[in-house]
Amino acid sequence: MIKQLFLSLLILVTPLAFSYTLEITEAEIQEKVSAIMPIEKTKFFMTVKLSDPKVDLLKTGNRMAIYLKVETSIPNVVKGSGNGRVSGNLSYDASEGAFYFKDAKLDAMEINGLPQKYADKVKKIAEAILTKALGKYPVYKFTDKDVKQKIAKSTLQSLEVRDEVLLVTLGLF
Repeated sequence: MIKQLFLSLLILVTPLAFSYTLEITEAEIQEKVSAIMPIEKTKFFMTVKLSDPKVDLLKTGNRMAIYLKVETSIPNVVKGSGNGRVSGNLSYDASEGAFYFKDAKLDAMEINGLPQKYADKVKKIAEAILTKALGKYPVYKFTDKDVKQKIAKSTLQSLEVRDEVLLVTLGLF
């Protein structure tokens, strides 16, 4: 009976002994996102520039939002600026030991002086810029200099946002 109890306890505790929880702060992610901005793209004579990102780790799901400045220029139509909010999922790539911002969706955008008939086109360009840039550059990457991170980057067990901190639990096996 004691052997069975001990064995059961060992089975429950063993996975915990082979995991590593890392706290990634909103400020650390902010630093990475800020490094890739501003981003500017011209398409169909429309120029869209995204800058001044402010990262917000959302409390629901493994999601993140970025509030940013949006500027647009359409010759002979408008040159305006405003704000936008993009949200998406945090995705982990074990082979790289990196987190990416995926499924970016521009939830809100307001640009002063932008005629409504151009709003959807500007929104599509802005989403395309964000999807490409944020899907290409990691918002956080484990360093090979830290032995724990180097070993632990192999298997993601869980992601959780708590109190503006991304808690990442990685397993060794």
